[in-house]
Amino acid sequence: MKLLELYKEKIMGAISGLDRIRFRGSLRWLSTEKGMNTFLCSHGILLKDFKAWVMKRTANIRQSCDDQSRTLGLETVYLQRSGLNKEELARKIASQKGITEGPICNFSVLETCYAPQIKGNKAKKLLELKMRPTKCIHL
Repeated sequence: MKLLELYKEKIMGAISGLDRIRFRGSLRWLSTEKGMNTFLCSHGILLKDFKAWVMKRTANIRQSCDDQSRTLGLETVYLQRSGLNKEELARKIASQKGITEGPICNFSVLETCYAPQIKGNKAKKLLELKMRPTKCIHL
């Protein structure tokens, strides 16, 4: 069954092209300390509870991706290094499996990113949210 048929109730439109389309982006206001603090405050999430909250969200997103991969019959490929050429690897997997169109696999890799972290400010005796470089799982 084609994806468009499987999810027709949820699809508002479709984009087609000769090659592939990669969507990448962020919710800009969540990528700043001020925006993230506003979000947490508006949702009643205390800084002391942030780690547990974000770990639960991360687990939900990863589980959803795993479930979707299984539904589509895709394998999840855990990459050992972020510097691998994912385009080349995807083409190799597609060739090996005889895939000529549609989804190929789900990559999972640890890569550098900016993410919110909670740190104690000893001078102010408060917890503070700071955006810092770290490593995150990218799917």
